[in-house]
Amino acid sequence: ADTPPGDPLDATRARLADTLAAVQGWLADDRHADRRLVVLTRGAVPATATGDVTDLPGAAVWGLVRSAQLEHPGRLVLVDLDPEAGPDADADLLGWALASDEPQLALRAGRLLAPRLAPAEPDPTGAVDLLPDGTVLVTGATGTLGGLLARHLVTAHKVRHLLLAGRRGGDAPGAADLLAELTHLGAHARFVACDVADRDQVAALLATVAAEHPLTGVVHAAGVLDDATVTALTPERIAAALRPKADAAWHLHDLTRHLDLPMFVLFSSIAGPLGGPGQGNYAAANAFLDGLAQHRRAAGLAATSLAWGLWETDSGMTRDLGTARRERMARQGITPLAVGQALALFDASRSSRQPLLLPVRLDLAALRALATVDHLPAPLRGLAGVRTRRNAAGAAAPAGNFRDRIADAPDAERRRLVEELVTGQVAEVLGYATAAAVAPGQSFTELGFDSLTAVDLRNRLTTRTGLTLPATLVFDHPTPEALTGHLMTQLGPGRSAPTLLDELDRLEAAFAATPADTLAELAADEETRAAVAARLRALLTRWDGDSGDTAGVAQVIDDASDDELFDFIDSTFGRS
Repeated sequence: ADTPPGDPLDATRARLADTLAAVQGWLADDRHADRRLVVLTRGAVPATATGDVTDLPGAAVWGLVRSAQLEHPGRLVLVDLDPEAGPDADADLLGWALASDEPQLALRAGRLLAPRLAPAEPDPTGAVDLLPDGTVLVTGATGTLGGLLARHLVTAHKVRHLLLAGRRGGDAPGAADLLAELTHLGAHARFVACDVADRDQVAALLATVAAEHPLTGVVHAAGVLDDATVTALTPERIAAALRPKADAAWHLHDLTRHLDLPMFVLFSSIAGPLGGPGQGNYAAANAFLDGLAQHRRAAGLAATSLAWGLWETDSGMTRDLGTARRERMARQGITPLAVGQALALFDASRSSRQPLLLPVRLDLAALRALATVDHLPAPLRGLAGVRTRRNAAGAAAPAGNFRDRIADAPDAERRRLVEELVTGQVAEVLGYATAAAVAPGQSFTELGFDSLTAVDLRNRLTTRTGLTLPATLVFDHPTPEALTGHLMTQLGPGRSAPTLLDELDRLEAAFAATPADTLAELAADEETRAAVAARLRALLTRWDGDSGDTAGVAQVIDDASDDELFDFIDSTFGRS
């Protein structure tokens, strides 16, 4: 559905709650384990880099589902229908979309479009200088990134009037020091306590801007994290993530749209356009910001959404990231930006006409590694230069490789190989140097697992075994040893060693598959005839059977000439 007239915030919360319920129900139902849920929107994503987004609630839905796709590979598909087309046109293309291996598609003008990230080119003609007498509003100014940006606006962009907003205003830790530093740099800055998610408070805040120093720019850098996997999310946790991001951004947009500001910057996150495992609510909020920037640009208003990657400096939202979480992000190809690099990218964004930019440092080798196991966010496929295809179970090639390794192994060896797989993947998920650090009898809770690392391990084991495994895998089987036993059961017994009759069947099949003229050529070669005859006589001699007429047959073969032996082979294996 399109965004209703007026405030889209209530509609966004309702759409996200409905989508969350549908996704959670789908993932919880084992009957759907090998099928995909298709989530449809219309006008929720732009068809081009500067295209409009007419469905802002739908944009937030994309952020939520992108994250769910990373947590549950192969289970969900996003399709955005053409806002300009009718149902008949949708039906024609939808079948093609569902047959594709792309998890995210937009249908536009009879074409299927898949998102791909591409390098941005600065446009020297796109920059608009900020008026020195104007005022720039920075929200989230008491946070690490907001404070860094405030200093940078003064030192690099010659901004002289700053309005700094935060929930606690000047009483926030570090606010007084920041204010003193900005004053020393020659700026006129003031803190105001304001909940920017409250429309009335935002209106009151804007009313304090002096006429002689009118508002010329907005930088919205507020936000909170409340991480949870999609199966653990609630509508309330989604709403809590939306308030400081989406609600505040909409109020700032709606209350300043008449001013035609030269700068309107939204600090978003790569979780919006790429999805973030364990960050479905945060991704939804940031995807709303990205959509709002597209919508403003399409309406002729200034807007840039900066979907930041990780900064080297600890912000209020990233300070609690543990070593394992940071190493997991590194394996996902996201490496930290130094503060100087990040601020330089902010400057570069000022000369771009693109409404959505991703200032991020990517490790291409890590992206290629993710692509080989089909865990790469779809928009990054082009940069990685590797294309993977989904199979029926949503898993990539490594499953077949592992099953081949254990197929003919004795039971004890099979268990060792499965246990090595489990402990090795546990070590990688937790950032351990080797699997030796993982005790098979230690509980996953003691090892430091949470819901996100549990999903990560489940996805890795699904890829490597080809099994359909639940998100609750490590909670149902709480130690590596117990999990090994469960996987052994699910993988089933190995192939039994072939019996003598199996081998005789194989020999018979080989003879039957050999063309008659080839056999004739072999029989004409005296050396070959003698060698075959000798080996058959040796086999019959070794066969010490007492039943039936085995001894008689052996004696007949032993006494037969080479020609008689080949006649016997022909008659026994269907040759004439």
